[in-house]
Amino acid sequence: MTKKRAKPSKLNTELILGAAILGAIILFSLITPIFIDKDDSLLGKFPPNVKPNSVNLLGTDLQGRDIFTTLVYAAPQTLQVGVVTGLISLSFGTLMGVLAGFFPGRIDDIVRFISDGLVAIPAIAFLMVFVARMQNPSIYVIALSIACLTWPGSARAIRSQVLTLRERQYISIARSNGQKELEVLFREVMPNVFPLLLAQFIGAVNGGIGTAMALEVLGLVPTRRFLSLGLMIFWVQRMGGVLRGMWYWWGPPILLIALIFAGLLFLSSGMNVFVNPRLAGYGAAAKRRTAARIKEFLAARRAAAKGMEPPDEDAILEVRNLNVVYETVEGPVKAVNDVSFSIKPGERMGLIGESGSGKTTAATAMMRLSRPPAFITHGQVLLEGRDLMSIPDEELRRLRLKEIAMVPQASMNALNPVMRIGDQIKDALIVHEGRMSRAAMEKRIAEAFGMVDLPADVGKQYPHQLSGGMKQRATMAIAVALRPKVILADEPTSALDVVVQKRVMMTLMRLQRDLGAAVMLIGHDIGLMTQFVDNLGVLYAGRLVEWAPVEDILNDALHPYSRMLIESLPTLTRKKALIGIPGMPPQLLNLPPGCPFAPRCPFVMDRCREEMPEVQSPQPGRQVACHLYPSHTALPPLPIRDLIPEVLAEGLVPQVLPDAVAGD
Repeated sequence: MTKKRAKPSKLNTELILGAAILGAIILFSLITPIFIDKDDSLLGKFPPNVKPNSVNLLGTDLQGRDIFTTLVYAAPQTLQVGVVTGLISLSFGTLMGVLAGFFPGRIDDIVRFISDGLVAIPAIAFLMVFVARMQNPSIYVIALSIACLTWPGSARAIRSQVLTLRERQYISIARSNGQKELEVLFREVMPNVFPLLLAQFIGAVNGGIGTAMALEVLGLVPTRRFLSLGLMIFWVQRMGGVLRGMWYWWGPPILLIALIFAGLLFLSSGMNVFVNPRLAGYGAAAKRRTAARIKEFLAARRAAAKGMEPPDEDAILEVRNLNVVYETVEGPVKAVNDVSFSIKPGERMGLIGESGSGKTTAATAMMRLSRPPAFITHGQVLLEGRDLMSIPDEELRRLRLKEIAMVPQASMNALNPVMRIGDQIKDALIVHEGRMSRAAMEKRIAEAFGMVDLPADVGKQYPHQLSGGMKQRATMAIAVALRPKVILADEPTSALDVVVQKRVMMTLMRLQRDLGAAVMLIGHDIGLMTQFVDNLGVLYAGRLVEWAPVEDILNDALHPYSRMLIESLPTLTRKKALIGIPGMPPQLLNLPPGCPFAPRCPFVMDRCREEMPEVQSPQPGRQVACHLYPSHTALPPLPIRDLIPEVLAEGLVPQVLPDAVAGD
């Protein structure tokens, strides 16, 4: 049984340090007054201008006030101004931001008009005039004055967040489920805004303290109503403490202010990680570790390249022992595990597997486009004998698109929404072939569109003006503009209806035939895959469990997972029991020992739960990773009656069953 990994704690160094600094200041301000006589210390009953001693720890000023006592009573007042300002600013900013973001129209227009107007007002200059004309303003009046001018910042940030959340699919589903608008707001939207509110509150406290101190240092706040660190600095100015060299007058308040700001900064950073622990992996230390890991893996790959075996002369693309790992806070996740295969010129290969099996990760790694937290830890990708894993970045950049190209899934995300389609093809041509005349460029762009059956006028349109199928063919046009020798097509028919799927696949087949390029098609629709590819690779939990000509897999799959994928498809030639593969794919972070398919396999043996199967060739030209071989030459019939007992019990299986059931 695998040992469950402990979840990482949300507590982090920044959060603990920030809370410790602010907590120590608050504790200092609460406990110290118990042991100090406020009247004697603050009413000037000590000798003036006394240097630090055992009685006056930080000395006295020119009016005989004890500086240490003043510091003790000034610190909580400064924090109080910041907290009150933050609460008022955030409360009003949240109300305005949520109203403007969730209820578009007149309310949004009014809120934005007011907030834009307040942002244009110089806050410090306005407050200087406003506070100076007030008679003995209280701390709450000052905080309210500051908050009235600072809430637009919080409102703008919260409005932007609510606007993005309002368009999410789960919000539409909540409305379709009958929830009222207020229920949607408080149950669906506000929980997602809460992390932002924490950051905005700490920022508002910080801004409130800074603004109040600016007014106090200028002497615009009456000194008789309350003490603050800003007023202490004002007194130092009035008394010439800097010119007199009295460091114990100005040093302690400045140091305490710096500690407060540092505590707020650490607390804000720590709160971000607390509400979203994934951010812990993006700090400076993590970036240094990432850079070190990249150098380590690159050195290992280059060392392996020096001693590699001669490339396969018949293959245009050869993948050898490819490994890709995602570094997470819970540990490394091996997304691609020792994958090897080859593609010949003009060949069409399929890579199939359930979601999360590592298909897209493998394709991205083959282009050496993996980015942290993904790392290519081992392996080689040979393009006509050149190892893409070890060649310099500049040489690899020149090979991409010209020699090996990728058609990504989710074409809407692959196309720049603010650029015309033709300009995106133009950029690709300029990068690889340099500047050319306008006529020559338009001719090349028209040729690229012609190869995918799109009119040249599409080049003048933006992505949002195209249908899903047209966007997918536009991405194909970019990929084939330079006539590459290898095309990696990552689920090119994803989210398209069956009619458009057929047209996209026919376009891809014609492109492959006209260019003579090798194509690797990635997907999870085995029915669509078998109509297109020559060879098929089956991925499960990051491993290539079977590789063979597609006809051999369809007629005589060797791996249980491959056979169960095929049996899950209906057929037009005969009635059959459709088998859903029991269970769920394993979590790559906590793979079971032995074969990862063992918990779902109908042929599982004790050996399967303890030992990882090696890749072997029980038949010529085929690969399989299963402990059934070499003791078997073929896969035994599937025990369908054991796989679907509840269906059989209800009499839902057709009378005409597959041979595997009849012989069971």
